[in-house]
Amino acid sequence: MATVDDVLGGGGRVFGVTLHDRSEAAVTAVAEQISCRPSVMQVFASVERGISVETLSTVPATPMLSIEPWRSGGGSAQPDWSLSATIDGRWDREYDALARTVVGYRQPILIRFGHEMNGHWYPWGTRNGNSKGEYVRAWRHVVDRFRQAGATNALWVWSPNIIRGADSRTIKEFWPGEQYVDIVGVTGYGVREKSPEVTYRPTLRLVYALTDKPILLTEVGVQPGADKKSWLKGFGPWLEDNPRVAGFVWYQVIRQGDWRYDDTPANLAAFKSGLSSVELKC
Repeated sequence: MATVDDVLGGGGRVFGVTLHDRSEAAVTAVAEQISCRPSVMQVFASVERGISVETLSTVPATPMLSIEPWRSGGGSAQPDWSLSATIDGRWDREYDALARTVVGYRQPILIRFGHEMNGHWYPWGTRNGNSKGEYVRAWRHVVDRFRQAGATNALWVWSPNIIRGADSRTIKEFWPGEQYVDIVGVTGYGVREKSPEVTYRPTLRLVYALTDKPILLTEVGVQPGADKKSWLKGFGPWLEDNPRVAGFVWYQVIRQGDWRYDDTPANLAAFKSGLSSVELKC
């Protein structure tokens, strides 16, 4: 059975990445650049299409499998992928196939299901005919099916968006309960903010009031602009000041903006300078 310490333990903060290229060469390039090899790599899979054991096995780090209950690229209004469809078992065959893949993978794996549920931009969010309380029921339904399939190597990452930009000013209404969550994930990007403290503090206050589970920043990035360099430089010291944050997964992808830490040599230098103040799990 996988434990949180299998992924987050051992000293230092976890350094993870999201990359288009998930090859060993790509991870090695990141390791040489940052002087720390990423120990977690994010992989996305829709419930409809699934993913294979072979694909997971090629990931050169612990996978964080972000499972998305939708038709990829179909937008936020998809009645077939409302939360009630998951609750009613309409997609159980597809969930069970994913569970079998996870069981077949055998190694510890992070499962990030239905992320950013407090926003409206996905079919499992606050719109698309979804009602209050349905997210919790859908989450528990999926976790129960994976557990029944024997997926004891899965660690469940519950991952709301920071409340800036979300539809709800609370996260408590989406909380499935202590027995259904192993790690609290937080999605949050720096957008015209001078520091990570400004970006994350309002949401972390809510997390601290809700649970003592460890926190993993599951999507991190900074929008280009006048504040990016200072935000990047302040990230390491901010981590040092927030011991409950066990690590981060940086979004090293150009998508609706360039959120990477190395979009310019100066920004990369600022990021590395800041990280020198915190111990990373490398």
